[in-house]
Amino acid sequence: MTTAATEATEAAGAAEAGDDTAAEAPMGRRQRKAIRTRASIEDAALRLFTEQGFDATTVEQIAEAADIAPRTFFRYFPSKDAVLFGDLGGETERMRTIMDSRASHEHPMRSLAAAMLDAAERMEPDREQHLMRAELLHALDNAGDYELHLLRQQWMQDVTNLVAEHLGVDSGTDPRPGAWSMTLVSCFGSAMHAWLVRTDDSITLRHILSGVLAATSEGLEQATDEIASAPR
Repeated sequence: MTTAATEATEAAGAAEAGDDTAAEAPMGRRQRKAIRTRASIEDAALRLFTEQGFDATTVEQIAEAADIAPRTFFRYFPSKDAVLFGDLGGETERMRTIMDSRASHEHPMRSLAAAMLDAAERMEPDREQHLMRAELLHALDNAGDYELHLLRQQWMQDVTNLVAEHLGVDSGTDPRPGAWSMTLVSCFGSAMHAWLVRTDDSITLRHILSGVLAATSEGLEQATDEIASAPR
C-alpha cells in the first residue's frame, strides 16, 4: 500500500479510537459572546437567504435580523458570501491545532485526516443547517458566483499551506501538499454529500468519511502497485 494512502487510512482508525482530540482550553466570556454572535449572524443570514433569496438579501437586513450593527457583521465576515462557508478562519486554526498536537514524526496526510474527522464529528449536530448551506451553495454555483469561487480557492490554499508547513516544504514548488490536500478535501466533500442525502439517521458523517478514506486508500494502492514495483 502507498505510504500516504496507508497514513490516511490509519488516521481514520486512530481517530475512531479517539486519539485525534486536541486539548481544549477553557473559553472566556468574550470568546463565548463572539461564538454566540457569529452563530446569530449565520442563523439570520441563512434564514433570510432561504426566505427571500441570496441576491435580494443585504448585509443591513442580516444585521438587523441578528440584532447587531452592520459594522459588527464585517468583524465576523468579509461579505455575505462568506457566511455560507461559516467560520473558515476558525476552522483552519482548529485544524492547525489538531495537526500540531499530533506526533512530530507523523505523516502530514494522517494528521490532516485526523483534523477532518474531528470536523466531521463537530458538524453532526447541525445537519439541517449544513443542508441549507449546501442547497444555497449549489444555487450560487449554478449562477457562476465568482466570489464563491475565490473563497473555495482560498480555503484549498489554506489547507495546502497547513500540509506544506508540516512537511517542511514550499507548496509552490513541491506538488505533494496540494495533491494530498485536494485528495482529502475531495474525500470530505463526497462524504458530506452522502451524509446530507442519507435516509438512515444512524449513519454519522464521521463514519461515512472514515469509509471514504479507507476506500480511497484501497484505490490508490491499486493505482500505484505497478508504479511501486517498476524499476527506477
